[in-house]
Amino acid sequence: MSDLTVGLIGASYVAASRMVPAFQANGVRTRALFDTEERRFQYWRNSNLDLLTSDLAEFLDSGINAVYISSRNDQHAAHAIAAAEAGKHVLLEKPMALSVADARAIVASADKAGVQLAVNHHLPGSPLHVTARQLVADGRIGTLYSARVNHAVLLPEHLRGWRLADVPGGGVVFDITVHDASVLNPLFGGVPRQVTALGVSQAPWNRAGTPDSVMTVIEYPAGDSGVPGLAQTHDAFAVPDPGTSMEIHGESGAIIIGDAMNQDTPGTVELHTASGIEKVEVDCSDDLYHINVRAFAAAVRGEGRPTATGIDGVRALQVAVAVEESLKSGQAVAIGDV
Repeated sequence: MSDLTVGLIGASYVAASRMVPAFQANGVRTRALFDTEERRFQYWRNSNLDLLTSDLAEFLDSGINAVYISSRNDQHAAHAIAAAEAGKHVLLEKPMALSVADARAIVASADKAGVQLAVNHHLPGSPLHVTARQLVADGRIGTLYSARVNHAVLLPEHLRGWRLADVPGGGVVFDITVHDASVLNPLFGGVPRQVTALGVSQAPWNRAGTPDSVMTVIEYPAGDSGVPGLAQTHDAFAVPDPGTSMEIHGESGAIIIGDAMNQDTPGTVELHTASGIEKVEVDCSDDLYHINVRAFAAAVRGEGRPTATGIDGVRALQVAVAVEESLKSGQAVAIGDV
């Protein structure tokens, strides 16, 4: 049993379907729920929580020592800062904010309060991506050159609401591209230099007319190898097949990850070199949200780091914000300008 007692900020689908089961499976008690809209409590009446409230002060004073935040994207910053200032450890849903300034303010608040801050990016801790990063670090494909992410999926019908609406935090970029950045940044070892993006509306059911298909090119600066890197992403809500994937290219080989960006599929890793194709065994039996919860709880105890730290979340957000700016301007956007 963990010594964490968690309160939930946001009566969200991901909290109910993913995070509460992950907390329970890892011995973390969820005690209270806060949401600004009391009508949303109707789905939580039988959840065994001690408190359902729309009073944030009452929630933060309910005996919890950590919060999981999955409120609306435009509310993340205010809720995370309030929780940190109240001395609560914070596990924050992605994107951590809608502006880089707000994201940095969250990090500063957590640092000042001396609380642990983690961002709930589930993909960096996936055994698929951990394995791929290790293969690169071990020199199995030589100098890293580029990566290509196919994160084009079909958005389930019941989710075709705010994710496509022209509202703060809606759209493909803040929902999907930010995930791509969460795995590309640690792969290339830092923050990109610039991004260029194009987006269109393709799905006939997309009444909002907002971009539901976005392609992005990301340039990474030269690292220790002296060679700059390039990444390409295809993020979409309107593509039913063939599933997600990721290719990582180097001077002497490549890594191909099947089902690379999914939450529940086992996935595959192949190493392609002059010697042939080697199937790399990866144990994908662990739930990605369980991995995040365990890492967060351990970090609170002073043992290791979260799967994605606050700084990791800021860096992923920088990419997403730059992509949004590029979609609007039609120009390349320097990461340092967002």
